[in-house]
Amino acid sequence: MALLRIALRNLLRARRRNGLAGGTMVLGSAALVLGGGLVDGIARQLTASLVAVQTGHVQVVARAVDFQSQNNPFDAYSLEVIPGAERMAALIEADGRALGVVKAVPYLYGRGTAISGNRSSLSSVVGIRPEKEAELIAAHPANAGSFLAPGDDMSAYIAAPLAAKLRVGVGDTVSFVVQTPQGAVNSMDATVCGVFRRGAPWLNDAAYVSLRAAQALFDSADGGTNVKVTLTNGSPAFARRVRGRIEGIVGVPDGLPDGTRLRVEVFDEAGRFAFSIIQANRTALAILSMFLFLASATGIVNAMLMSVHERTREIGTLRALGMRRRVVVRLFVLEGLALGVVSAGLGVGLGAGLVLYLGARGIPMNTVTLAWMAGGDRLVPGLEAANLLRSGFAIVALSTLAAIYPAFAASRLEPREALHHV
Repeated sequence: MALLRIALRNLLRARRRNGLAGGTMVLGSAALVLGGGLVDGIARQLTASLVAVQTGHVQVVARAVDFQSQNNPFDAYSLEVIPGAERMAALIEADGRALGVVKAVPYLYGRGTAISGNRSSLSSVVGIRPEKEAELIAAHPANAGSFLAPGDDMSAYIAAPLAAKLRVGVGDTVSFVVQTPQGAVNSMDATVCGVFRRGAPWLNDAAYVSLRAAQALFDSADGGTNVKVTLTNGSPAFARRVRGRIEGIVGVPDGLPDGTRLRVEVFDEAGRFAFSIIQANRTALAILSMFLFLASATGIVNAMLMSVHERTREIGTLRALGMRRRVVVRLFVLEGLALGVVSAGLGVGLGAGLVLYLGARGIPMNTVTLAWMAGGDRLVPGLEAANLLRSGFAIVALSTLAAIYPAFAASRLEPREALHHV
């Protein structure tokens, strides 16, 4: 304790020099917290959108035997129809309760053309059961109108960019023209019941209709392309434990198209595109952290070496009075530790304040590239306890380790050197 008091006193004696070194660490730790908050926010947004809109925590999907992921956002969907998808979803719900299954929801995804008047646009048509899509409703809140009503097979809930292309609003009619799995061309007319604010930019052309309407449009009675399974625990590890049991429940259904097979995929596998964005952001943060650490370490080593130079007489006198070398090392390491703790505390507090401020307002993603990176028009940074602890510990550890070389340099001073500075 006495040595710690001496270390704190020594830090206060050189306020300007230690203030500059500490300021570097304050800014560094604040940048780490802010960067971690941005990465956590992107990961949370992309994962929440993926689970709510496309895959659930686990999805049952029919894939071509030679399916190869193209690492694009539509990999989570499939165009292959699962016969009896509604019965399969009901079976998973009934038999999977004890496993942690909350619900299993079938949907049918297909591509087609949306037409209104003399205007047309490529569109993703998704057939859903509105009464079981609370998470999807939250992910796609309405700008105008309302979500699909249960049992309404004549309405469509469309994305705002698609509505703008077609120049339609609530109450207008939109026609969808598609090619069925059998090769025929079908169409349906639907009234726009609502226009939703887009989330992920790859859903700009999405149109939701009832599952019954989509089955009729694609000529796939009782079929679906995917079954979304929601679990009580949303971690990938838990989903992997449950996956094998779900595979046992669904078995091998009759009537799968030739050249296809049924797969049960965890959301981080099905949504490989989203998780590649998350990994890229984490890699960028790691590279930024490395440069921040180098800058901070240089400042600390420089400050400590200057301290050794200025305190040669003091150190030599203490050594002449019997202070051991290991005590001198411990004194300088304690100075680095104290400087790191104070700087990390201030930096983490500053970074947390910035994350909370930006989180309350959101960061506009004003370009297409930024919107794709963040999975939406706004990025809401996330404040995670693990990020705060990680950033604070990293700065404290850096400050302590950076003080080791100056500490050994000080310990090598011989008592006779003090005579040259009296």
